[in-house]
Amino acid sequence: MPRDTTSGTAGTVLDGRYRVGEVIARGGMSTVHRGTDLRLDRPVAVKIMQPSLASDPTFVRRFEREARAAARLSHPGIVAVHDQGRHADGTIFLVLELVEGGTLRDVLREQVRLAPATALTVVEQVLGALSVAHRSGMVHRDVKPENVLVATTGQLKVADFGLVAAAWDGAADGSLDTGGSTSDDLILGTAAYLAPEQVQHGRTDERSDVYAAGVVLFELLTGVPPHGGDTALAVAYRHVNVDVPAPSTRAPGIPRALDRLVVAATRRDPDDRVASAAAFLEAARRARQEEALPFSPVAPPRRRAAGATPPPHTGTRVFTGPTPRAAPEPDPEPEPEPIPEEAAPSRSAHADVADRVERQARRRARIRSRRILAAWVLGVLVASVASGIVGWGLGTP
Repeated sequence: MPRDTTSGTAGTVLDGRYRVGEVIARGGMSTVHRGTDLRLDRPVAVKIMQPSLASDPTFVRRFEREARAAARLSHPGIVAVHDQGRHADGTIFLVLELVEGGTLRDVLREQVRLAPATALTVVEQVLGALSVAHRSGMVHRDVKPENVLVATTGQLKVADFGLVAAAWDGAADGSLDTGGSTSDDLILGTAAYLAPEQVQHGRTDERSDVYAAGVVLFELLTGVPPHGGDTALAVAYRHVNVDVPAPSTRAPGIPRALDRLVVAATRRDPDDRVASAAAFLEAARRARQEEALPFSPVAPPRRRAAGATPPPHTGTRVFTGPTPRAAPEPDPEPEPEPIPEEAAPSRSAHADVADRVERQARRRARIRSRRILAAWVLGVLVASVASGIVGWGLGTP
């Protein structure tokens, strides 16, 4: 039997079975290594959880539960879960199907944006995987380009089912230790793809995945997410208050049917949104027929930087930080509307975020009121001076 070493380093053998190799990806929650299943002599991917997560017993229980549920998912578009375990030193790990290739994020870095036919083909494959998961009662919660793997064969596979759910639940009840972060300033997930209800209430269902998939389609068509900002809080603010625009307003040559598809999938009120991944998939197929778009698989990325850390606004991570002193400047159109009253503060981490966003909205309203008042006073003064000058002129011989 190979000698066991410190877990998480090359050469480690976890659970007496899985040899850990080179790092192939890093995220805020885990590090993924190339590995070998010594018992079956096959290559695998070994996802090792961050110590701050592995040391929390509540997260560990949820992680094991979600791993078992994810292992029951069987679909060619879903990364297979082979095993999960705990090393002698407490390291928590997940053993997955190894997908040679890269991610949809790698594709976007190379191509910037995709042709409409290719973007629609990608999203249809993602929605097919999400539909299977939703029928099994699983919600992904973190649909984004980093979690869509593109194999060298061109096949797409959605990764990380269940992993985010385990951490999200822990964050929602304040029980998850995130290495010093408190529930007062915690947003778990990826701000660029979070549905408004995730930000405001911490609630998720399959419509939240639909929203994220709609945002991904927007980004594939335009090359950028619909909402940006200097901080995660600023991006969250915009998801709550500003509609996702039609992609054709950001990039030329996008068919109207795809505009309608994105808008329908990303409505801020989940009751007005496309109801499920299956319904979104059917709508995507109708849009393909309407615009006569061919099935166009995405080309796999040419190369991938092993172990590269994703950009701050896209990677799965825990976002923390103090409340900004000033609210982020919105785009001129459309004007952000006030946050609903139901976003009032509570003990929930996500409601705390909504409370912060609401305070920012009120601060913005006060600033606007002061500016309007100042402009009115200035106008009155100018008018008074002008009137005096005119009167003086008329009274002068």
